[in-house]
Amino acid sequence: MKRQGAVALLTLLIVQWALSTGVCAQTAIIPSLTISERYDSNIFFAPKSLLRPDSKPEDFITSVIPQINIAHQGSRIRGSLFGSGIVTKYLHNPNRDFTGYNVGGQLDLRDVAQQISPRMMSLEMRGTYRSTPTTSGFGAAGGGLGAGFGSTSGAVLETGQVTNRASRQILTLGVTGRYQLTGLTTLTAGYDYSHLSFGEQQGGVNNLLFDTTTHRGSTTISTRINPRDTVGATATMSHFIQEDSGGSLGRGSFTTIAETLNWSRLWTQQLTTSLSGGAILKLPVGSDLPGQSTKSQLMPTVGATMTYTSYSDALRDVGALEGLPSLAGSLASGGILPPGAYIARMSYRFGLLPSFAFGAGPVKVHVVGINATGGITSKLSGQVGMNYSHGTRSAPTSTFDTVGLTAGANYLLGPVLASLTYNWLFFSREADPSLSNQSTQYEFSKKVVLLSFSYAFFSPSFFNEGISLPSSVGTERSPSGDGPEILRKE
Repeated sequence: MKRQGAVALLTLLIVQWALSTGVCAQTAIIPSLTISERYDSNIFFAPKSLLRPDSKPEDFITSVIPQINIAHQGSRIRGSLFGSGIVTKYLHNPNRDFTGYNVGGQLDLRDVAQQISPRMMSLEMRGTYRSTPTTSGFGAAGGGLGAGFGSTSGAVLETGQVTNRASRQILTLGVTGRYQLTGLTTLTAGYDYSHLSFGEQQGGVNNLLFDTTTHRGSTTISTRINPRDTVGATATMSHFIQEDSGGSLGRGSFTTIAETLNWSRLWTQQLTTSLSGGAILKLPVGSDLPGQSTKSQLMPTVGATMTYTSYSDALRDVGALEGLPSLAGSLASGGILPPGAYIARMSYRFGLLPSFAFGAGPVKVHVVGINATGGITSKLSGQVGMNYSHGTRSAPTSTFDTVGLTAGANYLLGPVLASLTYNWLFFSREADPSLSNQSTQYEFSKKVVLLSFSYAFFSPSFFNEGISLPSSVGTERSPSGDGPEILRKE
């Protein structure tokens, strides 16, 4: 499965590159290099009392991260690619040295789709592949060079669950299209695939980890009822396949169907909100094995987001590769915001997602995320973030709580971006006492201080304005959808 997924992603990237080399094409290719040093109080993401006596959880880590960003805009096709590697050396744990990598791309086929039907408003393909022995997403104590917390995304690794240090590979593929039904109503449909797999566990801690494959399809109908309000409904069907990474506990699967009503409102040019609420149904699972059959389960699902922003054009144009997950140390363009530009966002989500650690099956998860980013001077930007997650699962019963706090600053030293980030993570899990092979209490915290220096070759504006194309390309529009964008230079 991992090999097939990697081949599929590579095929997507090759097709994107081949299609994008057309007439009137403009391409920006920006290599970059980052050198970082960090202090980590717990490199194993595990209670220190469970580690081997000779383990050294505190360490200083040096990383070298080469990266290349490519943004393309042709007569009909737009897209972006990035690839980064990370070579990591540990001072006190040289046997933990590793090399990881992260590749991804997005292809905007809106102009091609409109040749088929003028009502096609967007068509986008995207994919990423990551390989690293450290956690990524919520719980990563910094997924990139900036602050790492604040997300409430529905991705499997962003539910607040945290497991011990183990090698892992993560593949994501997706396609999304938007069709204009009437002048005020649009239909959005999408399919997403992801595969999370685990390998060797480290530090002498061996938890139950489950490889998880996700198939998710969704449709959304949205209608603008006035200049400020948009309402609609979303239907989502998700199928999860889980298998014990050690191969001893077999495999299982479950399916959920969710329906929500949505409302978004533009209160002012600075303040926007979005609300969604409905129900999610877990379909029953039948089995001849004792204890393997499960009944259907119906529960509410809720989502809410409030965003307050300076609403400047410069702020909207920041973050060319923001839509793609990053390996620790990966760079996103536009790291320095203009003075006075800011954005603050608070999000909440409650739903049903798969548990990938300690036990498989569905888990109810509340996630709250708050983050704020602002430009202080023309060379200095700051960011703070917080996440809180509470999860509950049954059969067997267990709960977990996760808190993540982060603060960071980026400063331009000539053409070099200096970044300083502090992260604190706390994870606590309480299991059913009937589980004889696990401790009923699993709790740890960790602190990470990261100092890094990055240089983007051939592009002095990379950290200020993001990836930009020559002005001859035009500035009338940028790609739509949730993926990365090719940014316009105003």
